[in-house]
Amino acid sequence: MAWQALFGEKATTKLAGFFDSQDQLEAVSAQLREVSGLQNPQLWVVRPHAADFDRRLEPETQGVARTAVRSHLVLGALGLIAGIVLWGILYGLQWPAIVASPYYSAAAIVAFSTVGGLLLGGLVTARPDHQRVIQAVDTATKAGRWSLVIHPRDQQQCKSAESVLTAARVEQVRSF
Repeated sequence: MAWQALFGEKATTKLAGFFDSQDQLEAVSAQLREVSGLQNPQLWVVRPHAADFDRRLEPETQGVARTAVRSHLVLGALGLIAGIVLWGILYGLQWPAIVASPYYSAAAIVAFSTVGGLLLGGLVTARPDHQRVIQAVDTATKAGRWSLVIHPRDQQQCKSAESVLTAARVEQVRSF
């Protein structure tokens, strides 16, 4: 997928399963390793009432930094190109404001489109889809439940992990 080029993280999707006991969590965790091929660094346990579980939710801090750089560079460049193309189309259509001041209009259109691309890069870096998982784990932790945070590295591992959690009738949440 082309959009994957924006991310510097190995695992872009996050899954979390919620358990009432540690024994249930360990049984499902072992099954995930066996069936899905997940390794220990891809499975993070959050204990009930844990205070600092943020590292378990986003363990790839260097990957997040790479995502920030990549997404801003790629989307900023695409915004720049889109601005040039848009200005060229408007100039070709002979819009009076564009033709009357071609340099100022080009600068304004290209600047705004580049900033728009950079803002989209910030949105990609912020990963608002991860908030669903973070909030659900926070709620479960405060309620005294165990959480298993899963970081699948590809679509096959993701689907396999979801099927294991569903078969075990585990409450789960997933980012996009």
